[in-house]
Amino acid sequence: MKLTYPIILVLGLLAGLTPMAIDAYLPSIPTIAKELDTDIDLVQMTVSMYLIVFAFLQILFGPISDALGRRRVIVSGLIVYGIGSLICAFAQQYEMLLIGRAVQAFGGAAVAVCVPALVKDGMSINQFAKAMSMVMLVMALAPLAAPIIGGGILTLLSWHYIFAFLFVLSVIAMMLFLITIPETLPPEKRTPFSFSNAISNYGRLIKNPTVLGYIAASAFYFGGMMSFITGASFVYIELYGVDPAHFGFLVGLNVITMMMASTINGRYVEKLGTEILSKYAIYVALSASIAMIVLMTFERPPLVFIIASSMLFMGPMGILGSGFMAGALRHAGNHNGSVTALAGTSRFAFGALGGATVSLLHNGTFTPMLGTIATCGIISFLIYRLTIRYAGATTEQ
Repeated sequence: MKLTYPIILVLGLLAGLTPMAIDAYLPSIPTIAKELDTDIDLVQMTVSMYLIVFAFLQILFGPISDALGRRRVIVSGLIVYGIGSLICAFAQQYEMLLIGRAVQAFGGAAVAVCVPALVKDGMSINQFAKAMSMVMLVMALAPLAAPIIGGGILTLLSWHYIFAFLFVLSVIAMMLFLITIPETLPPEKRTPFSFSNAISNYGRLIKNPTVLGYIAASAFYFGGMMSFITGASFVYIELYGVDPAHFGFLVGLNVITMMMASTINGRYVEKLGTEILSKYAIYVALSASIAMIVLMTFERPPLVFIIASSMLFMGPMGILGSGFMAGALRHAGNHNGSVTALAGTSRFAFGALGGATVSLLHNGTFTPMLGTIATCGIISFLIYRLTIRYAGATTEQ
């Protein structure tokens, strides 16, 4: 498959459905808590609910996409995502919102696991990293636009219409996908699905220290990102008094730095290689983590410092997202669907854990969010350094 601009745009839209599902309703979390007469930490847990279901179903959809092809799984996922969005749109009780988020995540998992596998089919590692950078550049518009759109809808209508918007988006995505993107996994390259084969493939991947290292580094880094997503609405809106309509613009600054990093990655990855760029990017994330630890020593640091450290932490995702995945795929053989599924499951499981940690440690201050982000960032850095050292030593042998 040749990556034309229309195909890149559609892939970016597909990849952006989950960021939209997570970020679009963030400005409305305090409002939802009040309208449903429940605690804000419980509404924050709906973010973790999405991440948990999204994470663990990817482990199933990866081998299924290797067996049935990418198109069938993506279309089925889009249908289920739309149904979940409608359930949330009509929810009048907290429990129904929670169920809707779980259904939405079920469909989102099927779509998300297929996008990098679809891109990788027939590409080299550096070509994959460049292509994914282009897709992520488009995808990055989702978390940039989502809180702004969500805040606007909340101001003009109500939070229910945010999920109605996500339903419409899923319908548009399915129509464009069916028109634009062909099947990339021909029948002769498909792997017959069985639970025993799937478990065996995952077992081999887990036993590979290099593959596991890249996946673990990615998982902890993503856990830090989701910790920000979970805690940002409370810190910005409730603690610092930011207007919900302006919240999306502040969160969007993180996405702008991410898009800048994606642009750099797309321009230089074939020349320098994904490993070199990832080495620089991970040090930026480490610096942000250390800055957050320093901010935790203040009683009430200026909001601009929290925003700046968040930008430094989130921005490198534009390089590390494809870099971590490319590193895992390089050492994982010919099971693209299984690798992306295992990586996706790990990322979002740790994302859910990070978000849940922020909710459980909620004490009315900014420290649970900053502390969880910093911890995830430092652990990700250490695992990544150990992984590339091990991979280098193995290559020399």
